[in-house]
Amino acid sequence: MTSPQSDPTFEIVRERTRVRVLFEGHDIADSSDVVVVCEAGRPPVRYFPRKDVFMVFLSQTDKVTRNPDKGDARYFTIYRDQHIVDNVAWSYETPNAPFADIAGRIAFRPEHVEIQVDGHSAAETEIDDEGVDIGDQGR
Repeated sequence: MTSPQSDPTFEIVRERTRVRVLFEGHDIADSSDVVVVCEAGRPPVRYFPRKDVFMVFLSQTDKVTRNPDKGDARYFTIYRDQHIVDNVAWSYETPNAPFADIAGRIAFRPEHVEIQVDGHSAAETEIDDEGVDIGDQGR
């Protein structure tokens, strides 16, 4: 799906494979139902259903930011094995209509976690408009 504008500035696609989030080598999220927001000029952001996130390691903070396109984002701190990273994840509980597919899902800041797509680093993947990894085809 794309923005209703004639020149879309974003696309929302579904990842077609399993995606994991690891923190200090431990699973934080593991899902085959990941929604990816691809915005012009920005790296793709993967949003995980809350049921596939190990919420026991996340605690909602007081931080709230406002994005003019998406709405209000609420943030989470991660606590795992005595390691703490503030505001490492966020969620748009009731995003604006064009972004309805990410409602209640959790996204993670990739500089603090490892995101793996089908067992490979997400930094090495590219996504086409069908949610297919078109990165390194020679893997």
